[in-house]
Amino acid sequence: MKNSEKITKGETIAKTISDLVFNLCFWWVLLVSLVDHYLTIKLQETILTAEKNPLGIFLIKADNGSVALFMTLKMAFLWVIYFFLLNIYKVKKMYALVPLAFLSIFQLLLVFYFFWEPNPSGLP
Repeated sequence: MKNSEKITKGETIAKTISDLVFNLCFWWVLLVSLVDHYLTIKLQETILTAEKNPLGIFLIKADNGSVALFMTLKMAFLWVIYFFLLNIYKVKKMYALVPLAFLSIFQLLLVFYFFWEPNPSGLP
């Protein structure tokens, strides 16, 4: 094995840490998305009064007040984003980790919004 082909201990640790960060961030995003889906389905009778996403409101109205179309598209695009970032991660880790970290922070803000924003629709 040539010197340039040897993988150092530091490189192995860095790869392990970046793999861990990628996985933890995605699992966090998935968990928050699942809670969002649960609450949206649970509160679908009053969701139009609380929903702030104009596209979500449009999709709910387009589906005659049901959240099925909205939730299906949200979950489908979550998986599209995951596989897109996973493929980028395989080529250039930082190009995938940075947007995933921002998405994770956004999900954290969403959690704060879920549980601390006064809401007339009965969210916890």
